[in-house]
Parts: sequence; C-alpha cells; structure tokens
Amino acid sequence: MRLRFAKQRFRCLMTKPILTPDVLAGIPALIEQGLCKADIAERLGCKVSTLAVRCSTAGISLKGHRKLVMRDKSPVNLSRKALAGLTAHAAAIGCSPAQLAADLLEAIARDNLYEAVLDKAPLQPVD
Repeated sequence: MRLRFAKQRFRCLMTKPILTPDVLAGIPALIEQGLCKADIAERLGCKVSTLAVRCSTAGISLKGHRKLVMRDKSPVNLSRKALAGLTAHAAAIGCSPAQLAADLLEAIARDNLYEAVLDKAPLQPVD
C-alpha cells in the first residue's frame, strides 16, 4: 500500500503542470474568441472540472457572452464565433453588442438588404 501511494505521489511530482500562470493568462482571450469551457479544456489538454477549479482560484471567469434578446423578449441565437465578432466590433466602435445588432438590423430592413447580406438571389414572384 505504501509503495503504491509513493508511486502515485512520484508520478504527480514528475508531470508538468498544464495550467501554468502563462496559460491561465491566455484563457480570457479564448473566451473572447467564443470558445466554451469544454473547447478550452480540450485545447489545453485538461479536464473541464480542472479548468473550472483553476480558473475560479485565479479569479478568471469562464462565462461566455450573453445571448442577445429582442425588445419583444425573443432571444437571438448566434454562434459563439458570430457573437464574439459582434462584441469585438461593437467594442471597437464604442457601443454595445446589442446596439450594433439593432443598428445592423435596422439598416438591413430600411434598405431591403436581406438578399445582399445573405448572399442569396431575390425570390421571383410566381405567375
């Protein structure tokens, strides 16, 4: 029993830590890119639970972006990548992601740009 415990302790001492301070410092950037906890853990080669505990200890939030919600309270479901891009552009121009999304949708509706934005041919009326 003692030998088994000693081997386990030795093995733990010999492995290099995955979540070093430098790696932990890069995690907020991964969250901003739209990666979820599972994606980050897989990329770093650790368990999700280990990532969560180490980030909690280091004061790093693993919460992603919130979903956008329309005025009528209906949610707008965007991919993490799209939401991250929207958030980054909104920050660059000094507004909120919700305001940028609203401005984009207003311009598309006002100028009838649906097909242009979606890169689809307009629907032809059926005779």
